[in-house]
Amino acid sequence: MESNLFCCFTIIITSYITGVASQTLTASANPLVVGGNVTLTLKPLTNITAGSWLFDGNILLFWYPDKFIVSDSHKGRISFNLSTSQITLYSAQVSDSGPYVLQGMNPIVKAELMLSVQVPITNVSLTVSKTQLVEFNDSVVFTCTANGTPLAFTWYNDSSEVTAANVEIYPNGSGLIISNVTRYDSGPFHCFVANGISNGTSRSISLDVNYGPSNLTLTVLPNMMNYISGSNITLSCSGESKPAALFHWSYNSVSLNINSSTFKLTNATRNQTGIYACIAQNSVTLRYASITRTIIIIDPLSAALVVPVGEPPILNNSFALTCDITGQLDSVYWIKDGIHLVPDSRLSLSNQNKTLTFNNLILSDNGKYQCVANNAVSNVTSMAYYLTVNYGPWSTRIYGPAIAEVGSNVTLNCSASSQPASQYSWFFQGSKVAEGSVYQAYSLSLNSSGQYTCLAHNNITGGNSSTTWNLTVIVGISSVVVTPSTLIPLASKDMQLFCNVTGSFNSIQWLKDNQPLNTTAAKSIYMNDTTIDFHPLQITDDGLYKCVATDAFRPHVSLPYSLLVNYGPLDVTITADIKAATILLCNAKSQPPSVYNWFLNNTVLKEDAVLVLPLLPPLGYNYTCVAINPLTNDTMSASYIISERNAAVPFQTSMLLTALCALVLPVFMLMKPF
Repeated sequence: MESNLFCCFTIIITSYITGVASQTLTASANPLVVGGNVTLTLKPLTNITAGSWLFDGNILLFWYPDKFIVSDSHKGRISFNLSTSQITLYSAQVSDSGPYVLQGMNPIVKAELMLSVQVPITNVSLTVSKTQLVEFNDSVVFTCTANGTPLAFTWYNDSSEVTAANVEIYPNGSGLIISNVTRYDSGPFHCFVANGISNGTSRSISLDVNYGPSNLTLTVLPNMMNYISGSNITLSCSGESKPAALFHWSYNSVSLNINSSTFKLTNATRNQTGIYACIAQNSVTLRYASITRTIIIIDPLSAALVVPVGEPPILNNSFALTCDITGQLDSVYWIKDGIHLVPDSRLSLSNQNKTLTFNNLILSDNGKYQCVANNAVSNVTSMAYYLTVNYGPWSTRIYGPAIAEVGSNVTLNCSASSQPASQYSWFFQGSKVAEGSVYQAYSLSLNSSGQYTCLAHNNITGGNSSTTWNLTVIVGISSVVVTPSTLIPLASKDMQLFCNVTGSFNSIQWLKDNQPLNTTAAKSIYMNDTTIDFHPLQITDDGLYKCVATDAFRPHVSLPYSLLVNYGPLDVTITADIKAATILLCNAKSQPPSVYNWFLNNTVLKEDAVLVLPLLPPLGYNYTCVAINPLTNDTMSASYIISERNAAVPFQTSMLLTALCALVLPVFMLMKPF
């Protein structure tokens, strides 16, 4: 009866579903451990009043409002929730793995889930066909077994997953075949087995792969292309080999009977140059390998010396230098002042560059020359050869005075451009008078005037050069004196100053107060070489006058003449002392200073510049001051009248008392006892 109902319901559901809502099934655990429970739920939750659950295309149960029916195959193993449409599967078995489908009729829903029920992994085991192997010769098979479902195998060499080209893995992954093993296949190997709920790792197995010898290296210490004789050289051989390789050495293919990874050459000599070979042997693989190194031992250079060839170096001539070398030579080059020399149209190299030739010397060839000799183990730089190109003499010159004073001494210097320095000879009027570059003539006379010749000679070049010098001897200035035309210079009068020179002179200059006299600024001064003409004298002409006479040798300065112009009196003035109104002061401009006389109504009162009046002088008196120049006797006067305006008694008395107090009080203070 139930079976017919299932079939009828299935037909109804199948024919009814024309559209499916977008919903999914979820499992409380997936994959699921065998024997476990799992609940399948529709997401999102939907109230389905009629529907069915199917497993692998077969109906597990179906339901309709308030009722559900479970298939006979799963009775007692499935529970159903009418409100949520969930089913729970109890004590799941591996056979419960498969597709689960929920189909809703009202509303129309279809959702599917693939459930996996798995057995945990246990007893993972690894075996190998053999472990003692020879590289490139042997193959090996690893086999991995385990309990559980399903099984997925992964192989590892140490911590890296095995993917090498020489490895073959069984289709189900449980076997690993390594053909023609290499040293890198030594492991350790292990297999990793997993399923959705568990995993397991086997023990590790390492392979003992014998290999080599290979990748030999030959180390030489010190590591050089070439070695200087007397060196200590160590050759060390190493390579990759298992078991360790055995080594022996040969020299130029002849065995040295040395069985060691190290070979030493002590105090090596040139005849030990050759090919050294290291031969390595593996006693298990029975393989051989060798590596060679050529050792070159060279004697060092011991000396280099630059030597000139032929004639001395002379300007415009050819010249050669040779490099004298002791020892085995590879190459030579030349340096000048530290800079490498390159051959050109004037410089050439020959004799394996040991000879440097100058086709025609120039002055810029001067410098420090060295040759640098090299071989593979040494280089030596010669001592410096300083090349100096000899030339001249050229441009012979005489330095000295062209004019000299009678009685003086003269030094003439002769020079010429020359290498080496020239030798000099002096001639006067054709007769030889001295040797050397300096000629000195003492206590000259007028007869010493004439032509002097210097002859320069170069002992190396053989060249000569001469020049002449004309010397004129004259009588110079012996004295310079300034004299006036009058002994008493008077203002507004004419006067002259004369420059008296003893001896020949070239020029005369006048100085006033040590400054050149400027006649353009003073319209009354006229100057004509030896004479200054004051026309007329001015008061401003006062000063110290000097005459500077210059001959061919030096200036000669006279002693100063002090010009003091006499004048006056001028501008006579009378002033009253503002502190004491009864004191009159007379003053005039005058050279020499004036003398003064005071008059009252033509009566002489006093001979002085100061006149002290009575305390209350009469008003209306006319006081006259007469100023007299004692040298010229010229006079000039001025008058002062006492008037009511400037003779107020109270003012004069007050000022007088104040003045008296100022004079008496300090005396009183000095007399006061302590």
